[in-house]
Amino acid sequence: MKLVLQIALGVFLGALASQLSVDAWRAHAHKEEKAAIEAAFRLRAENQNRIRALFMQGRQGQMPSATKNPPPGFIPEDVQAAEPSRNK
Repeated sequence: MKLVLQIALGVFLGALASQLSVDAWRAHAHKEEKAAIEAAFRLRAENQNRIRALFMQGRQGQMPSATKNPPPGFIPEDVQAAEPSRNK
């Protein structure tokens, strides 16, 4: 009877130890996965901010030139090139 109890106790302690080690491993893997996801989100947010900043710089650079009035007597190059063909 004593041997049966020792075996049962050994099996119980072994199962408990294995369950605790599996739980610890899963918690560790979950932390690593969460950290990797957060790093990916952070990288994506940084890239989005960088793209947004470049886009806004481009728009700021274009806006003043689009709102400028051309000097008096200004004729665009494509119109100047098209005029001789109209006269012929």
